Amino acid sequence: MKEVKNVIAYFVGAFFIIAAGWILTIVSGWNLPYEALLEGLNWLKFHPWEDLILAAALLVLGILPFLRFRAGRGEPTFIAPSRLGEVRISEAAMKDIVVRSGYDIPAVRQLQPHLRQREDGIEVLIYAQLNPEVVIPETIEQLQVKVKEDIERFTGIRIVEVKVLVRNVETAHPSRVR
Repeated sequence: MKEVKNVIAYFVGAFFIIAAGWILTIVSGWNLPYEALLEGLNWLKFHPWEDLILAAALLVLGILPFLRFRAGRGEPTFIAPSRLGEVRISEAAMKDIVVRSGYDIPAVRQLQPHLRQREDGIEVLIYAQLNPEVVIPETIEQLQVKVKEDIERFTGIRIVEVKVLVRNVETAHPSRVR
């Protein structure tokens, strides 16, 4: 959607630049743009069939960029090998497997997975929040092993690397007594 907005902004900007240039040439005393506009409008007035063809062509050319952007914007998928063909697994399903695997480890409080396709498999990046008073290296190693095993077991897709960034270790806040 962002790409479509960028294209629209580009064309709107280009239109305003051309319109400003057109006005500046007329204001400067050069009548050619004005005369060309009048001749074009007169031609359109007396050639209805050519106008119809021109309008249809411009309409198709105007719609094509939007169709191209829309067609290319599917949900990212990962290909799993299969004896009978290929199986595509959505990125959301893969992230769900990562989250479920991570929550099987008691010390993990929150996970935010990101996946990246590489030539030799998938790279998993996990932003994690852990419970207080855990041994971080041991917990992260458990998380990495669990995520790698679960994704490979459930999908058949090779995991190249599981990177974990511990963003926060939640500290317990004792309640105040008055």
